[in-house]
Amino acid sequence: MAWKRTYAVEIAGGTATATIQIQQKGFITQIDLSAIPAVAGEYEVSLSSTSQITTAQADQNVIARMKIGVTTSGGALTQTFLRKVPVLAFQNVYVHCTGAGNLGCANLTVE
Repeated sequence: MAWKRTYAVEIAGGTATATIQIQQKGFITQIDLSAIPAVAGEYEVSLSSTSQITTAQADQNVIARMKIGVTTSGGALTQTFLRKVPVLAFQNVYVHCTGAGNLGCANLTVE
C-alpha cells in the first residue's frame, strides 16, 4: 500500500518565504493554499528558493501560483492544485508570498 503524507506550513504574510522539507521520495499530488486577504498579493509554490512572483513567465521550478485580491467582506480564499511533481527525500519546497498581511497556510500532499 502506498503511503501518503500531508505537509502543512503557515504563511506569515508580507514578503516572506516558508520552507517545507520533504521526508521521502515521491510525488506532490495536491497543493491546497488558503489566505486571509488583506491586500493584493500572490502565493507561489516553487522548487526554487528564489521567488519568481514578479516574473511573467516563471521557469519549470514554479509548480503553483495563487493571486490574492482585496476583499472587504472578510473570509478565506482557498485554491487546490492537482499535480504530479517528483520530489526527493530531504528536498525543499518553498512557498513565497507577497502582500502585507496576507496570512494563510499551504498543505502539500506527497504520495
